[in-house]
Amino acid sequence: MLIICRHQLIKIPWLHPQYYYPASLGEVLNDRYQLATKIGYGSSSTVWLARDLHHCRWLKERYVAIKINAKDHHSRKGAPESEFAILRYISRSSRHEGWHFVRKLIDSFLINNVSGNHICLVFEPLWLYCRRFVDGVMPSDVLNVILRIVLEGLDYLHWECQVIHTDLKPHNVMVKLEDPGILERDVRDEYDHPLPRKILDGRTIYLSRNNYGQLFKPTGIIQFTDFGLSVRGNIPHSGCIQAELYRTPEVVRDAGYTYSADIWSLGVMVKNMRI
Repeated sequence: MLIICRHQLIKIPWLHPQYYYPASLGEVLNDRYQLATKIGYGSSSTVWLARDLHHCRWLKERYVAIKINAKDHHSRKGAPESEFAILRYISRSSRHEGWHFVRKLIDSFLINNVSGNHICLVFEPLWLYCRRFVDGVMPSDVLNVILRIVLEGLDYLHWECQVIHTDLKPHNVMVKLEDPGILERDVRDEYDHPLPRKILDGRTIYLSRNNYGQLFKPTGIIQFTDFGLSVRGNIPHSGCIQAELYRTPEVVRDAGYTYSADIWSLGVMVKNMRI
């Protein structure tokens, strides 16, 4: 499988095009969401900015981010179902202060395709926070604020929800957009000046359009995301988790893991993101 980004082709040998839903710009999903631009991708999903057609017409356009999961493959089998269950549980839990710093599920639906079923998760559009800084490195005063926010969110996950994230890293820390109007400008720009696209195995592969510029404030409203590998913490766990750089020693030794795995990952994040 070749995943295309602006500067390179990334070959993932164990993936094939048929795992992914062949989404097209302008397509309406679930009789409600019209795909407007592609804003991201990963090894098991693509992410799209979509117009909510059920939003009141006399109000400004409402846009959402839709994560269209690939059908199951061996690396993340059952991950979409697990993420859906965790997100529902997180959203229904008590309103701890850290609840505000965890991304919430707005809606969900299933696409039935000849290639299989694709679970779709609908969220508020966010932007990758670390890309707002050169090489993802932050001034200490900004990083200290981010650290307090993430710790508050982890306290909510660990103690209120009994959930271990298991994949905490800078790419899963995102920020709310201060100017939602930028989404409408991005959609219009895609319509007037579409990014290059490629036909691969009969499918259209779109480039991602997700550069939303600088923050007006250095911190913004932070949330952490991607619960596809998260687990409930009230039972023992073992096996390989976390990106290699953020992997805790007990996971390396295959000695099992608990909530402390997230704290280790956070410590590595802070070390790498500090000027």
